[in-house]
Amino acid sequence: MKIQKDSPKVLILVVCSRNYLSYVASKTQKKIWKNNNNFKIVHYTGDNNLDFKELDYIGNNSNEYLYVNASNDYKNIALKTLLAFEEVYKHFEFDYIFRTNTSSFINLRKLKTYIDENKKHLDFSGIVIDTKQKIKIASGAGFFISRKNIELILNNKKKFDTNFPDDVAVAKLLKEYNIIPKNTIRKDLNETITPKDLIEVLKPKDLLDSDHFHYRCRLDPHFHRILEPLLFKYMNLVFKLNSKILNNILYSGIFIIFKLSNLKYLRKIIQKYYSFKFYGEIQFRNFLLYSKNK
Repeated sequence: MKIQKDSPKVLILVVCSRNYLSYVASKTQKKIWKNNNNFKIVHYTGDNNLDFKELDYIGNNSNEYLYVNASNDYKNIALKTLLAFEEVYKHFEFDYIFRTNTSSFINLRKLKTYIDENKKHLDFSGIVIDTKQKIKIASGAGFFISRKNIELILNNKKKFDTNFPDDVAVAKLLKEYNIIPKNTIRKDLNETITPKDLIEVLKPKDLLDSDHFHYRCRLDPHFHRILEPLLFKYMNLVFKLNSKILNNILYSGIFIIFKLSNLKYLRKIIQKYYSFKFYGEIQFRNFLLYSKNK
């Protein structure tokens, strides 16, 4: 797919955290998006100990992530995002950022189409939510923001309220300059729909016929969240293969996996496996590093 000459340059910025769910999901996103030619994609995470990246869970793949000097507690997400804005503003060329997270599946082809058809809505847009602070925000699961508005934020960092989540902090500051978010589209596969509805939404024909480019795939409380990366892989294959027979086979497989995953003992086994795999990798890498430097 060729980029149109007048197509805006969009950087996809993905916030990550330091738990095994986010780690597995970010690795899956990277594999799925690896060969795309239309978007620069940056995953960012916090690190209070920037001199000791070797001890981080990412290990030898540390160069694949943008580190910022902030802790990974959710309460610090605004600071983490502000620092990421600073870094990408200095080092990358872009017209807009699409800021998303590791519980989101993004169909890059449909995102490209949406961008080309909605250029006037990219300055600041997302799923618009009214907050307790009486501020309209663009939901942090995925929002567009222009380079011009990033610059405005960076020039007014003292007004950027890091006591709030980043989506609230961004909207709060931009509101002072009469910049209000516009609405976009997104499909949520989270707690607002029943397990039966979720299985229906995942039917290949429904996915292929939909205009949605962004699927929020947070599965709790109905399913274990470790299934989210599997869901990414399934959706990617459906869009990639575009074959009725193969897609129906894939759907049957994902249907069975989701049904079985809610069996009490199997659910515990899945959780224990990925938890051991994640923390085991950390300990093993740290052991190798210690042995090497001994």
